[in-house]
Amino acid sequence: MIALNGIAASSGAALGQFFLLTTEIPVPSPSPSTLPLLEERQVLTDAINFVGADLEARATRSTGELAEILTAIGEIATDPALLEEAFNVIAQGHNASYAISLATEIFKELLESSGGYLAERVSDVANICDRILCRIAGVEYPEIPQFIVPTILIARDLSPADTTDLESDQILAIVTEGGGPTSHTAIIARSRGIPAVVACPGVVEYARTQHGSLLGVDATTGEITFNPPAEIQSRLVEKVERILKRKAQLVNRTPLGYQTRDGQTVPIYANIGGLKDVDVALKAGADGVGLLRTELLYLDRKLPPTLEEQIQIYTDLFTPFAGQKVVIRTLDAGADKPMAFINFDHEPNPALGVRGYRTVYKHEDLLRIQLEAIAAATIASGTNVWVMAPMITLPQEAANFVEMAKSYGIKTVGVMIEVPAAVFHADELTTICDFVSIGTNDLGQYLHAADRESAPLAAFNDPWQPALLRAIYQVAQAGLRNNCPVGVCGEAASDAALASVLLGLGVTSLSCSVSTLRDVAAAVSALSYPELQLAGIAALAAGTSQKTKESARAQLSALEDLGL
Repeated sequence: MIALNGIAASSGAALGQFFLLTTEIPVPSPSPSTLPLLEERQVLTDAINFVGADLEARATRSTGELAEILTAIGEIATDPALLEEAFNVIAQGHNASYAISLATEIFKELLESSGGYLAERVSDVANICDRILCRIAGVEYPEIPQFIVPTILIARDLSPADTTDLESDQILAIVTEGGGPTSHTAIIARSRGIPAVVACPGVVEYARTQHGSLLGVDATTGEITFNPPAEIQSRLVEKVERILKRKAQLVNRTPLGYQTRDGQTVPIYANIGGLKDVDVALKAGADGVGLLRTELLYLDRKLPPTLEEQIQIYTDLFTPFAGQKVVIRTLDAGADKPMAFINFDHEPNPALGVRGYRTVYKHEDLLRIQLEAIAAATIASGTNVWVMAPMITLPQEAANFVEMAKSYGIKTVGVMIEVPAAVFHADELTTICDFVSIGTNDLGQYLHAADRESAPLAAFNDPWQPALLRAIYQVAQAGLRNNCPVGVCGEAASDAALASVLLGLGVTSLSCSVSTLRDVAAAVSALSYPELQLAGIAALAAGTSQKTKESARAQLSALEDLGL
């Protein structure tokens, strides 16, 4: 038996055979080119265009945040600056493979030095390079195979493109050596409802030596076991059975939301990014939308969508939720989401620069057109639309945004709290705004100064970290004092146990990924409000993320019976 520990990123359990995904990529040679200059350039151009088109097609086949991520990666692949850098290397007599490899390294160094969100793109750029190298060499990129028997997938890490066509019913669980609890791998696993353990040191090397072994995965504790003894096997099988039983049960729900065991109503909303997510959210039992991301409407465009286009798109998105609430976030541009029509100045650290609401300083027209379109679509759809701005730091920014949005006739206006300074302004913000929503992914990484995609720093981004929960508590209590609803729309709300704790801390609504919504609803329905509050108190008193989780779970014993 070999037991390893990682970070539980998507709840569940699995017992079965595993497959180790290895990526054997052609190694570029610095040897001189044997082709004329123009032909060598054409070889590279064709390969880049092929990869860019493939990524675009994958984005089209995807939904939600994965579609947004793939669209952004496709733009990186076809960035003229990357091609120009590679052409410079080819002009020195090198071949296309060596040129794109060298150009990619330069890009990666620039992204790493920028830090924050741009540093998270390093792995994406590396994956783009791998795909281009395979295309130039005329070999297939090593994709995840189609499994005949459901299998546990082990990898050093997974890129968003790797997971596009992943068959969820054929993947028992995912285990990666890299990534973190808010990394792309974790987010995608949750969106597909696949148990996942990330940031598990040594798992790849052990997998190489344990070929053919049985593997047990407990994605609640983060423990994986090669050749598990009968006792562990039995425990995992029982947990899987409890999960299947839970998924077949109905939960208590009223027109206003789901109900705790003692009759308290808790709205549980869905995070969506486009029309393809709407039906899925409704079928999952969402009480509405707690985070409608609008970036996907802008990402692949040379010019911003017109007022008329936006009115039509928003009306189509809002109408299916008539009679329910839809919270829409205004454009969150900048950092990892560059827009061709916004001239972002070069910044040494874009993650701490002009992004989100801050783009209003030079591009107020974009925000005003979006607000006008949202207001018109609200009337046309008859939906209860709430509007919020991302990356608000100061009370004056919030006041300016609220005033601007209401000038267009929007009735319910709020802001996202994802910057630490906003936590300390919580009393002012919950007085100025009609509501606030906490983005736990960004707030967690900014609190701990730790990139979400950095495996060595993954523990800092564990949403069970005491500092993050204390920040949420501070905001929630300000909301209660000022009669201002406080929601959570970050990935923390997609963890059924942690979502229970958030409610105990005073959060009034949750918005989670569609695939985890029923799990969160099942947890809420199995618990009483006093139990939620006791779990919140226990979590606040703990000093480490592990102790926080253990202390809270001790108050949430009903979750064990549900396999959560």
